[in-house]
Amino acid sequence: MKQFKFLLILALVILPSVSAFAQKAVFSREYPRMVTSVRAMGMGNAFFGVSDDKYAGFYNPAGLAMNKSHWSLDLIPLTTGVNFDLIDNANNIGGMLSSGSGLDTNGITKVLSKMLGDYNNIDPITFFPAFTYKNWSFGIFANTSVKILAYDRVNPTLALKMAADTGAIFTYAHSFLSDESLHFGFSIRGFYRMGFSGSYDATKLVDGFDISNELDSLLSNTGWGILGSVGLMYELPWLRDVLNPRVGISFNDFGYMDFAPGLDKINPTLNLSLAISPKWEFISSNIVLDFNDIILMNGTDKDFGKRVNIGAELGLWNHIFIRAGLHQGYLTAGAGLDLWLVRMNYAYYVEELGAYAGQHGDQRHVIEFIFGWNQQKSKPKEDVIY
Repeated sequence: MKQFKFLLILALVILPSVSAFAQKAVFSREYPRMVTSVRAMGMGNAFFGVSDDKYAGFYNPAGLAMNKSHWSLDLIPLTTGVNFDLIDNANNIGGMLSSGSGLDTNGITKVLSKMLGDYNNIDPITFFPAFTYKNWSFGIFANTSVKILAYDRVNPTLALKMAADTGAIFTYAHSFLSDESLHFGFSIRGFYRMGFSGSYDATKLVDGFDISNELDSLLSNTGWGILGSVGLMYELPWLRDVLNPRVGISFNDFGYMDFAPGLDKINPTLNLSLAISPKWEFISSNIVLDFNDIILMNGTDKDFGKRVNIGAELGLWNHIFIRAGLHQGYLTAGAGLDLWLVRMNYAYYVEELGAYAGQHGDQRHVIEFIFGWNQQKSKPKEDVIY
């Protein structure tokens, strides 16, 4: 009798939890980012101490004062990224479809069973044209992320979550002090956000679903916002000509948002960065240590390891770039190529999906292609004594 009571209590405790898991997909706890720099991700996303291009408004706006171009126009810039799980599962799905056996309920159920627990990401898909001139930059952006997760072993179900942002951003930076070693910058962006989420089992995927209902859900789950960022960067006087050591601080993503309940909010963060940039003849470099969200404003978790990034970049003739870093404790790598009218950047990195660094890393690839113009600043002429 006692054993029966024990089993009954155990069932009452466990079954509701199992039922809740079977009915709802739990997506990851990665930190939300509106627009991500591929160059930065190759450096472990340690970019708040550099931030000298059009992405400054999303990192540290003060870095734009150290921009090395006289002007640049990114006319057709496209970024896209996927994770390892999606690549593996795409091969499985492609093989199933090519064999002609996966268009029924049994075939789809088998594929979903193989995908259980895998986070399939198409993130990001970004279009970010911008014009940058000396200390200011203006751009428009469209950014989309798609996350897919299969769950429920009894009735394999596919959960889909999508978010899309469109907006515009303006960034300005200025240098102060007699030696122009102190830089201040700010950015402001307005954007519109749409989101969608849904769950589909094999039967629903085979029979189809009402597109009008899905569109209604998409159009009703929207929001808009106006966010700002401010930053300071100070070039330390010690060995400035050799190492260019500096410290940067930025307060990002503060402002107003009017979002539907189903949309992920963007929390403000306070970020600290230390960096050096040694140079030798035709070689340039950046070495950066970032502490993100140092006063734990994000609200997702309080793990210190997820907030530390380390990165390095080595440039040859300002045309070939090699990058490496540590992002949330995981190794990253990247490369860049500048061919005047065409620029390309690639990064491999690992994003932490769990509550603490090292819990559940998600390996990802991201590539950026840019068609545009980039005019380098001319070197100052040396004084000649006659």
